[in-house]
This record gives sequence, structure tokens and C-alpha cells, in this order.
Amino acid sequence: MKNGLKIGLGLWLLFAIIAIPFPFLFFPKFKYTHSDTILLYQVVGGLLPVGLLFGFLSLKMKSKQEFLLDALYVSLSLILAFYLLQYGFDKVFKSQFYFPESNTLHTPLGHLSKDILFWSAMGSSYWYNLFMGTIEIIPALFLLHNKTRMLGAFVAFAVLLNVWMINMSFDITVKVLSTLLVLITIYLLSFYWRKLISFFTENEIIETRERTLFLNSKPILKRAVKGTIIGLFCIEILLPFLQEGEFNRDTRRISDITGSFTVIDAPSDAIINNNTKRIHFHNKGWLILEDQNQEFEDYKTRSSSACGRIEMLNENITLSLSKTNQNYLLSWEENGISLTCQLQKIDLSKMKLSKDEFHWTVESL
Repeated sequence: MKNGLKIGLGLWLLFAIIAIPFPFLFFPKFKYTHSDTILLYQVVGGLLPVGLLFGFLSLKMKSKQEFLLDALYVSLSLILAFYLLQYGFDKVFKSQFYFPESNTLHTPLGHLSKDILFWSAMGSSYWYNLFMGTIEIIPALFLLHNKTRMLGAFVAFAVLLNVWMINMSFDITVKVLSTLLVLITIYLLSFYWRKLISFFTENEIIETRERTLFLNSKPILKRAVKGTIIGLFCIEILLPFLQEGEFNRDTRRISDITGSFTVIDAPSDAIINNNTKRIHFHNKGWLILEDQNQEFEDYKTRSSSACGRIEMLNENITLSLSKTNQNYLLSWEENGISLTCQLQKIDLSKMKLSKDEFHWTVESL
């Protein structure tokens, strides 16, 4: 009965972690997502009785229970390793926590939500991202090998528990995923409960069975399968960075039509007017107007950095940005009238947050 329950819970975790990025496979109108949605809760919750049902059915195959447990142990270890490697390298290469966008830098602190505030603070430090990424990659490497898997699961539990608490405390919308990853580490550690008790109580307890026997009788096949899986991990995680040749998102080349601009002179009655304090061109294709009260309004755009043209998709307006001697000139046509606006680019690298400084003493601040 105990093994049946363990198999059922393991199958639920396996089904859920595989299904969580792809709820649209069950409900096609939804897009790829790791973010928390009602659908995600429904899919994960709905898979629990399915896993438990299979666990109950395994009671009729007692000879296969150990094989199923080994298969679950290996599969969940590899999946956990994949997520740790993915998020680890995303941090190392500053793809997850990148330097804040220009509009965020000009938003008053009290107006930022907790998740954006956390994301911005994390993105401002390259060295902390490198540290966090490394301590996620290390347990992932341990999880790839049977002899170091217990250590990998133990370290991963500490790392992921911290991540889970951050997601809960800062209201970051990957709570379902982070909860599942923590539960997977606990599940993996359950295979070592005797060793863990022995370690913490200093009582000698001999493990009756070495994990894992999965494919141990076919070492060549085992190496081939393991090598293929690790190769696929490398392709999925590292290939996008290799293709782009970009290993630090913060060093990405910024064109003339991204960043922040101060409005020097603008028309009185237009979409960009004399009440507009700053214009922010977001890297992901948004034009954000900031007024004198530091309130923001965003517009979806399509840009061409080669000719400095920005198309406001929902407004049927095309902006043209050109550089003058000192400043920039933004021109467009609105209601049949040709309009211009003079802008001055803000050097974001001079902002205090842009400087990755370190001081040993208060006097050196």
C-alpha cells in the first residue's frame, strides 16, 4: 500500500510538471505559459486523482513496483535538473533578471508592484545573478548522476525553498511551478529518508537498497539514453544564447529608438503634447508616454531601427525619429497635420542604479 501511494504521488508530480508549460494541449485557446492561471490550477489538481488511480492499479503489479519507483526517481531527478539548469543559465546570462527597462527606472518606487520591484532589484546586480545561477546549476549537475543524486536533491531543496518563498512573498506568478519543484525535491529525498535520519541523528542505519536499478542491467543503453537526454538539455537551454551570440542581456546593443527621452518641445494638442514629460521606447515594442504627474500610457508599436520609424499599431500613426546636432526630432502626421517634437536622450548608464558598485566601508560611499 505504501509503495502504491508513493507511485501515485510520483506519477502525479510527473504528469503535472510535464503538463504545466502546456495547458493549451488540453485547452487549445490558451497559450504557452508557466504563469499562474485558473486553468493551471485545474490541470494540476485534475491530474492528482489520475496519478493516485494509477498508483492504486500498481498494487496489482507488485513485481513491477520497484521498477516504477526507479523510473519515477530517475525521471523526476532529470526534470528537476533541467529546470535548475534552465533557470540557472538564465540568471548567469542575465536573461531572467535583466536591467530594468527605462520606463521602470523612471517610475516612483511606491508605484511599483512587489514583483516588478524584486525583478528590478535583482536585475540591477550582475554578480548576484551570477551567484544565484551558479547555486542552481551545481545541484542540477549533482542530480544528473546517481552517486551524487541525494546531495543534489538536498541542495536543490534549500535553493528551491528560497525561490518558493520569494514567489509567495513578492506575489510572483509562478507559484504553481515553484510549489511543484519543491514537492519534487521532497519526493526525491523520501527515497533517502533512512540515510537522512542517520545523518541528522548520528545513528547508523544501513540502506537496504541502492538507488537506482533502472537500466542497470543494460549499461550501454543507459549511457546512450543519459547522453541523449543531457544533449537535449544543452540544446534546449544553451542553443538560443549561442545562436544570438549574447551571453549577457544587459550588454545588448541599444539602438537609437530604445531607451528614454526627455521632451523639450512638443505640440499643445496631439498624442505627444506639452504635458508629456518623457517618452520611453521599450525593448519589447512598446511606446510609453509619461506625463508631468508621472503617470504612464503605453502603445504597442512596430519599429525599424534602420530608418528610425515607429508604427503605433492601434493608432494608425507612424513616428519618425531622427538625430539632429545635439538632440532628436520626432515627427509624425496626425489628423492630416504634420507635427514635430524635440527630444533629448537620457543616458541611463549615468543613473545610480546602473553602477554595479561595491564599498568595504561607509566612508567610501
